[in-house]
Amino acid sequence: MTPRGPAEGASRDAARTPASSHEKLSRTEIVTTALEVLDEHGLPNLSMRRISDYLEVQPSALYWHFPNKQSLLAAVSDRILRSLTTETWLFPGKGVEPGTQQTRTLALQLRTALLSRRDGAELVSSSFALGLLSVDLVRMTSGAARSDFTLEGAGSRTCAEAVVHYTIGQAFHEQQRTHAAEVGALQAHTQDPLEPKDPTERFTAGLDLILAGAAALAKDETSTAL
Repeated sequence: MTPRGPAEGASRDAARTPASSHEKLSRTEIVTTALEVLDEHGLPNLSMRRISDYLEVQPSALYWHFPNKQSLLAAVSDRILRSLTTETWLFPGKGVEPGTQQTRTLALQLRTALLSRRDGAELVSSSFALGLLSVDLVRMTSGAARSDFTLEGAGSRTCAEAVVHYTIGQAFHEQQRTHAAEVGALQAHTQDPLEPKDPTERFTAGLDLILAGAAALAKDETSTAL
């Protein structure tokens, strides 16, 4: 949908009461529209004014449903991560093929979710850092690590934090490079012959290194316990 011009928006605002605006809206509709704005204009231009223009309401109507912009961005982040909540990762053996590392599969699904939206990694990173996500990514990944490596306590949480931070950070870096290339701002550089050309291969190479460390830690814990 194309945003309306300022004059047109101003005339509509004058004829509309705040009550009639917010009563027609739902949180779901606002979040869906915010995702549309995000994909079309990027995170720097995801403003309450622009979202309200798309919805043809006054900005105040959005604050009836969300107390501030950060809470709306958190809801958008939750929507981006919604596919992860359908998996029962806290229950060992669920949601993956037999013999598959749950931690690895979860990281790949997280990366896919982040890359599914423009600036998705940057947006989720902010909500994650502020503790505003509804889904606890670290706890979810920690449960997968306990199942995969028999890691307990601090070990499983350390593994989970490493995986989550690496996944979000790598996706953020990948999206930044993609956007820079689109606008011609990416500086040409010599390809390292040891660096995989495919972004997914580069990601999994680092992820597997983290998981190898988790497996080694689990082995040390088992040896110490004997």
